[in-house]
Amino acid sequence: MFQIRSIAGNGMFSLTHRIGIATPWQKGITFMFASAMLFSLGGIFIIQTMPAVMRYLGPYYEALVKIPTWTYMVLLPTIVWTLYVDAIGVKRLGAVLLWGVVVGGASELVGTTTGVPFGEYSYTGWLGPKLLGHVPYFIPLSWFAMALVSYDLARGVAKRPWSRVMVAALFMLAWDVSLDPAMSRAFPFWTYSGGGVYYGMPLINWAGWLLVSALIMWGIERLAGGVFRRHPGASLFYAVNCVFPLGLCFLYGLYGAVAVGAVVTATVLIVSRRRPTARAHLDAWA
Repeated sequence: MFQIRSIAGNGMFSLTHRIGIATPWQKGITFMFASAMLFSLGGIFIIQTMPAVMRYLGPYYEALVKIPTWTYMVLLPTIVWTLYVDAIGVKRLGAVLLWGVVVGGASELVGTTTGVPFGEYSYTGWLGPKLLGHVPYFIPLSWFAMALVSYDLARGVAKRPWSRVMVAALFMLAWDVSLDPAMSRAFPFWTYSGGGVYYGMPLINWAGWLLVSALIMWGIERLAGGVFRRHPGASLFYAVNCVFPLGLCFLYGLYGAVAVGAVVTATVLIVSRRRPTARAHLDAWA
């Protein structure tokens, strides 16, 4: 038992160290963040391999799904804030937060009521209370969080502002390649009424993601591009948030989605490493 705890402790220490987590507060929320993901994956694995346990877990199933999910959704933007607040400053990061939440939230409200620009879809009740009855309050905050991390990675690829905006939007879209099958097909956090070719998702959804992401990245570039400093843990944090939905896809048997998402995620992580030659090519057409 001591050995198991030691291994788990060393693993968490390595994770927090590589992401750049230093203070006890940061370590605490990172531990909770990782625990929420592991609890979700572990719980699904148990239910999938031993369905009889639902006889005992049935009355608590809703809480067992919502508690780790909501914990993850709260801590995602919280950790991103702690990663960048020292480098960007409270006022600038607050402006970036507001921009991401407003643009992301507005696009989701338009999308869930008109079908533009993501296709016709709606959120189920698993993500909690909804803004104007349509968009869970957690969703706009996740746009801010992953957009800022994607923008960080893009700065390792592109030097000029517009090329950074475009590359960051592509990196954001790459996250959705892993995310959407997990959250709409593996487990129904949202659903597409008309279905679609990619695990029930219409391809127009990706066009909408690219458009909204580019608009958010433009705001980040304008608000913080001049003072932005890359965080050494951005790649790992991005990877963790792609591996989590890939794990859900795997547990629910969506192996094609796992393969596609893994390739796309790996491509982002490889390309986002500092490569002067690649940067020169990107900047040439930006």
